[in-house]
Amino acid sequence: MANELRLRARLEDVWRLLLESGDRPVRHYLLYPNPWPKPGHLKRRWHAHPVWPVVVALGGTLTLRTNWAIYAEECRRTLQLHGLAVPPVVSFGTDTALTPFERKYSRSGHDLFDLTLRLDSPRGRHEANRT
Repeated sequence: MANELRLRARLEDVWRLLLESGDRPVRHYLLYPNPWPKPGHLKRRWHAHPVWPVVVALGGTLTLRTNWAIYAEECRRTLQLHGLAVPPVVSFGTDTALTPFERKYSRSGHDLFDLTLRLDSPRGRHEANRT
């Protein structure tokens, strides 16, 4: 795509540099991230990482897709703590996977979960989840 830029970089740095430069992504995707499932790993999850307020401040539409409902719900609740009206996490099925992980989990019968919202929408409004 002409307006696509692929980087291999530390996201913490990229997000901070984007905010500092005034550049704003239209869309953010967190697709099947390693959720660090042990309770002691909470701060390793994006929504509990110190950079998370930067992600929220960048605005745009955030889409999180995962096969771990707890991870999606934790993310939803942290977004609420930022004062956003956040839609519920929805379960979905797909014939057109966004990633190889999504295809793998879908084919193996895992439940798939989506959380999509506009980070820069006026408080009290949200964009519906897209499935």
